[in-house]
Parts: sequence; C-alpha cells; structure tokens
Amino acid sequence: LTGVIWLYVFLALAAGAAGAWFYLNAQLGERLRARDTDLARLNSAVATAESERSRLLALSSQQAAQLVAADQRLAERETLAARYLADAEKLKTTLQTEFQAVAAKILDEKSAKFTDHNKTQVEALLHPLRQQLVDFRQRVDTVYKTESDDRAALKAQIEQLRLLNTTITAEAHALTTALKGQSQARGAWGELILERLLDSAGLIKGEDYLTQESLTTDDGRRLRPDVILRLPDARHLVIDSKVSLIAYERAVNSTDDATRASAVTEHARAVRTHVDQLSAKRYEDTGKLITPDYVLMFVPLEPAFTLALETDSSLYEWAFDRRVILCTAPTLLVTLKTVATLWKQDRQTKNVQAIADRGGALYDKFAGLIDDLEAIGLQLGRTRESYDAAMNKLKSGKGNLLAQVEDLKKLGARAKKTLPAPSIDEA
Repeated sequence: LTGVIWLYVFLALAAGAAGAWFYLNAQLGERLRARDTDLARLNSAVATAESERSRLLALSSQQAAQLVAADQRLAERETLAARYLADAEKLKTTLQTEFQAVAAKILDEKSAKFTDHNKTQVEALLHPLRQQLVDFRQRVDTVYKTESDDRAALKAQIEQLRLLNTTITAEAHALTTALKGQSQARGAWGELILERLLDSAGLIKGEDYLTQESLTTDDGRRLRPDVILRLPDARHLVIDSKVSLIAYERAVNSTDDATRASAVTEHARAVRTHVDQLSAKRYEDTGKLITPDYVLMFVPLEPAFTLALETDSSLYEWAFDRRVILCTAPTLLVTLKTVATLWKQDRQTKNVQAIADRGGALYDKFAGLIDDLEAIGLQLGRTRESYDAAMNKLKSGKGNLLAQVEDLKKLGARAKKTLPAPSIDEA
C-alpha cells in the first residue's frame, strides 16, 4: 500500500512539472514574439532616421555648393570693385595733374589783372567737378564695402538656416494639437511661418514680396495667393501655404497599426487634394503676373511632409506634373535666400552701371571745363591786347590823349585834380 501511495505522489509531481513546463514554454514564446515585434519597429525607426540623415546630408552638400558659388561671385565682384577703385584713383590723379598743368599755364601766361570776379567764376566751375569726384569715390567705396560684407553675411545666413529649421520644426510640433481642429487657425499659422521665412531671408514686405494680394482671372474668378514674390526684371513667383494636420496627428498618436495605416493614407490623400486645388487656381491666367508655369506649395510642418512622401513615393513628381512644387522650410529658405541674393546683385549691377555713367559724365564735364578754361584764356588774351591798345592811345604816340589833356590844363582849363606824375612822364 505504501508503494502505491508513493506511485501516486510521483505521478502527481510529474504531471505538475509537465504543466509548469508547458506554461513556461508558452510564456517564453509570447515574449519572443513581442521582442521580434519591438525589434521590427526599431528597425523601421532606424531606417526612417537614416533616410532623414541622408536627406539632410544632401541638403548640406547643396548648400555648401551654393556657398562656394556665392564665394566665387563675391570674389569676382570684389575684383570688379577693386578695378573700379583703381580706375577712380587713376582718373582722380590724371584730372588733378591736368588741372594743375592747365591752371599753372594760365597763371603763368596771364597777368596779375585776373580779377576776383574771374576767380569766383572759375571756382563756380570747379566746385561741381570737385563734388562729383567726392561722390564718385564714395560710391566706389560703398560698392567695395558691400561686396566684402556680403561674404560674411552669407555664411551667417547659412547658420541661420539650420537654426531656423530646428526652431520651426519644434514650434510646429507644439502647435499641431492646438491647430488640428481649426481650419482658419491652421491657415493663419502657415502664413505666419511663411512670412517669418521671408523676413529671415532678408526680403522686405511690400517691396520684395506682397501678401494676400487680390487678383482676378480672365473668366472673373477672384484669387488671393498667400505671397507674391517679386523677382528682378518684373517677374513673380507665387507661394501658397497649405497645412494638413488632422490625419497626421491621428497617425502620429495612434497606437493601433491598422488605425495608423488608415490615417497615414488619409494624410497623403489630403496633401494631394491641396495640390489639386492649388493647380486649378492657375495664377498665371490673371494677366497681372509674369510667372513661370508652376507655383510653390509650402508645407510648414516638415515631418508631415516627410510622412506623406514615405506613404506616397510618387507624390512629388505627381505634383510637379500639375505645375506645383512641394517645399518645406529648409528648401524654401534656400530659394528665398537665392532670390534675395539676386536682388542684391541686381542692385549692385545697377550701382556699377551708375558709377560708369557718372564717370562718363564726369569725364565729359571735365572736357567741357578744359574748353571753358581755354576760352577764358583766349578772352583774357584778347582783353590784354585791347588793354594794351587803349593804353597806347592814352599814353604813347604823337597826340596821345594824356598829352592833349595836359596841354588843355596848361592853356588854362580849370581842374580840381592832377594827373599822376608817372602818367605825365610816359606821355
């Protein structure tokens, strides 16, 4: 009987051990599956981060290339400004030398009878010339200094681009929740971010760009683009801000894969809807804008734009075919900086042209001054000849005026004054 009892005890222990083994084995399998799921999610996050890193590296390389090109342009401008400065110094030295030579020649050839009145006239002629020389030097110095300052400013602006992108992304995340349910507020926020980018690029509102300008198409439709960016040569570029946050916020905060997948698809579809709406406006049909065949669609929240591209890989090309170019803060800021640089170069080119025109006018003015001084010299010569002839009639020759007048006095003419003795002696 004791043996039977021990047998039952042994069987009970064996059954318990088997049950515990099966339970632990099931728990271990479930943990392994959970770990595999977490590992897959981590791999996906790493792939996304690596893709973003590659994109930022490409953007950095592009900006570095642009900086090198800008440095080359600035170096060319500095060389041109230095040449103009050297030409100005050479012209100034030549003008001074020629003027001194002409003045010395006139002063040597003419007598001390050059009156204060004639000196005043010459000073009146020389003062505008002197002022034009001063203005010419100041304009050349200004162009040279501007070119030097631009190099340092461009490097600082590249750093501002990086900091601004970080700031905008952080602010966009903070505002997502507050704006996700208010369409009007979303639009105003996007326009605010866009205007801050324009200001950061150094563009001036009302001069370099216009906001909320009302336009009318040929068929009577009323359009109001967020920004009309002015370009040199009276051209324009239209920028519209579009914000899609509702589906994006749901996708980011979803803990369920199916719900997240649905929200991501809806978000990409919302971006396509914005593209269709923007493409249909056709701002170029207003007749008031000289624009290219495309419009820039600015997406303020870069992670939302990235998510849409990850979901719909053909989105960018599809939008481009509809004459819409998608852009975020970094890419748009590069474009705006380029436009600001174009405006600066346009103004500098006009300044250089103005300097060249002013130099030509200055040369013509100096040539006219030389002609005037030569004419004055001829007139002084003729005046001297007339003076000598008059003095000869007065003092020299038989029957000169002084002798006749003195004879009248000797004959008894009454006079209160007496002629100077030297004059009488010469007669």
